[in-house]
Amino acid sequence: MKNTPAGFIAILVLVLTISACTSADQKLRDQIASSEKELLNDSIMVPDAQKAKDMTALYLSYIEKFPADTMSPLYLFKAADLSAKTNEIHTAVQLFGKLAKDYPDHRHAAVAVFLQGFIYENQAGDPMKAKPYYEEFLKKYPDHPMAADVLFSLENLGKTPEELIRSFESDSTETTAVVN
Repeated sequence: MKNTPAGFIAILVLVLTISACTSADQKLRDQIASSEKELLNDSIMVPDAQKAKDMTALYLSYIEKFPADTMSPLYLFKAADLSAKTNEIHTAVQLFGKLAKDYPDHRHAAVAVFLQGFIYENQAGDPMKAKPYYEEFLKKYPDHPMAADVLFSLENLGKTPEELIRSFESDSTETTAVVN
């Protein structure tokens, strides 16, 4: 009989702990949803830098507290995307890298690897830093729907728009000559 109250107390503590954890993650999810609505209500394409930093901090707080939760990789992707949109290039690349490393089976992992290269190529203007990410993408995800686009980007790294146009025109001319 003496074990019954102790067993009951242990079960009660366990239930309360689980309830507290559930409500803590739900409370943070609700806060994130509310902040997302506020951020997305702005009609401009580039979010306010301070609101974006606050939103990113919320996402990262959730990921730190609940790394195994199914929402964590999505929040990590959103944090990286916000960082890219506010021109926080190094933060964006780092967060996309964390997603690919910590959640390699997540549906956004391949896109995260690609976006690391894309950010270096297009936002930072450093195609040589983009190259290893494009190569990693093709190595890890050769059958991904974006693989052909990534291969094209890799083959044309560093070319100016004028060089690309000349290349397309020359390909078009060669194709026309073959058909005629």
